[in-house]
Amino acid sequence: MTSEAVMEDIHKELLFIRKKLEELEEIILPTEKLEEEELEEIRNLREESISGEHIKWDELKKKIL
Repeated sequence: MTSEAVMEDIHKELLFIRKKLEELEEIILPTEKLEEEELEEIRNLREESISGEHIKWDELKKKIL
């Protein structure tokens, strides 16, 4: 068996292992389906954060401590 054939076998085995790991991950941590309203809220919060419509943590700490 040539080293190229060995490498091909290793590659196939790694792909198989990756697929199995992804299946196990989905079982352990199932992907949660979000409602459109929830997605929109997340988008809005992201936009607020990007545009600067938020309170800086350091400033808040100074005010409350």
